[in-house]
Amino acid sequence: MKDTSKKYLFYCFIVLNIIVVIYLYFNDYKIDPKTLKILFTTEYFLTSYVIYILILIIRGLTLLPGTAFLIAGIYVFSFIQVFFAIQIAIVSYCFIIYNFSHKLNFKVPQKILDYEHKIKAKEIPIIFTLCFIPGISINVLIYFLSITDVKLKNILIGIVSGTSITSMIYISIITGVFASTNYALN
Repeated sequence: MKDTSKKYLFYCFIVLNIIVVIYLYFNDYKIDPKTLKILFTTEYFLTSYVIYILILIIRGLTLLPGTAFLIAGIYVFSFIQVFFAIQIAIVSYCFIIYNFSHKLNFKVPQKILDYEHKIKAKEIPIIFTLCFIPGISINVLIYFLSITDVKLKNILIGIVSGTSITSMIYISIITGVFASTNYALN
């Protein structure tokens, strides 16, 4: 696809979104979050849960921040359901990134290769520790570890163990904020 075609397609997408938002605004369309929550957790639970996991997987393949998706999931689903959705998504996009990083055959810069021997000495503790550093994207970390030929098993152990703890902390904090705002409003 030519660059000009991509550019026009992108601009059309933005204009279409703006038109839809303006249309909904002038027609007084209101989304009732409580009704959506009841609908998603009762009648369409399995469908909405699978879609939520797929959204998390797609988000993990991009550089989009996950906070908005985490907040939405915590509002709709329970603590355990969100935790398992996050872990399923992390394992899924870990497999995808690991497989594609080897098939794409990118030329690895020397600076990255310099870190390879440092990481290989203690793979799992280093990966586990990197999961706790704010600002480090897990999907970029997985890609970095994949191109430095860290074993998939070690990546999964380090990433899943590290993100399970950070996920529990984030979910607990956001759940507490929701509970305190509900308490303050009532």
